[in-house]
Amino acid sequence: MKHEGYLLLVEDEPIVQANNKMILERRGCLLRQAYTLKEARALVAEEMPFAIILDIQLPDGDGFDFLYELRKTSNVPVLVLTAKGTPQDIIQVLEAGGDDYLNKPYELPIFLMRVEALLLRASLISQ
Repeated sequence: MKHEGYLLLVEDEPIVQANNKMILERRGCLLRQAYTLKEARALVAEEMPFAIILDIQLPDGDGFDFLYELRKTSNVPVLVLTAKGTPQDIIQVLEAGGDDYLNKPYELPIFLMRVEALLLRASLISQ
């Protein structure tokens, strides 16, 4: 699947960011990275990505706020990464407009499969 634009990875943990970057670039994704919500908002304002992988707990705020803002203007597919995994947490992700979620810590092959599903949704939306 070839996509126009870029995939946005919003993650504040450097090791997680580096591992995810390596996997996504091997997959052939053009990637932009943000470590904070401020950086993510600036990138989205410049150019909307074709998909977003979003950590919820970020140093400058709650990823849910970003997701709610995003859903006012875009249906870009979003995979939410979260250390929270109760049924209520999962419901909150989906109610906020997340397309999928993945609990941290996660196995990299599972992350890759979730990303593949996200990219498929992104390609269906762009058609």
